[in-house]
Amino acid sequence: MATKERKELILELLRNESRFVTVEQLSERLFVSGATIRRDLAELEKSKLIQRTRGGAILLESIAAEAPMVLRETRNETQKQIIAVVAREYIKDGMTVFMDSSSTVFTLARSLPAFGNLQVITNNLKIAWLLSGRKGITLVMAGGWLKERSMSFFGHSTVQFLSRFNADAAFLSAMGFSFENGSSEATEEEYFVKRAYLSNAKKKYLLVDTSKQDRDFLYRTSPLSAYTGVITESRPLNETLSQLRAK
Repeated sequence: MATKERKELILELLRNESRFVTVEQLSERLFVSGATIRRDLAELEKSKLIQRTRGGAILLESIAAEAPMVLRETRNETQKQIIAVVAREYIKDGMTVFMDSSSTVFTLARSLPAFGNLQVITNNLKIAWLLSGRKGITLVMAGGWLKERSMSFFGHSTVQFLSRFNADAAFLSAMGFSFENGSSEATEEEYFVKRAYLSNAKKKYLLVDTSKQDRDFLYRTSPLSAYTGVITESRPLNETLSQLRAK
């Protein structure tokens, strides 16, 4: 198992085990030595993701609900690439599009073909950096308070800035989604930015892989019926969602 994958699994176990696990528990679950686990924990602590304790580690409160961007990019990478291939068909030359701060939408941005005249509005620094050198793309960056783990701007000024614009389409992801409760977020700051995108776009596309299905978080951003399309890596699920939306 690669080091990066093992670290992601450690963070996932911490989220699922009341935010505390021991070195012995991690060693048994991941089938590696205690020395390897301690090295991983030391690196995660340097990144301010955990706090080591005697015999174990605690997940820091600030990331209890959200993994850093660098880890989220590699999670379910194949699924995100499939979603991006489908989603980019809805982006046409001459459009103005919103792109949120999610790693799934970053994968979409990375897969965009050449355009003659596309305007992209985002609150994510990595998407802005990625597209800044692309000919034919006009980039608009929303400022605010920088959240380093996601490399994105949030806050009242971010929401105010985004509310100035009209977009042809918004491409968003979510922490979780379900048929009953729609899309949802774990933090208030994400909720308000997502609502600003949704409120000012003619068409709205939710990009989520199936690992997020049936996961409901505190802040409900939108019912699934409000989206123009919900795109996952599963064709049968996409068809089911389309049928439900049509009803």
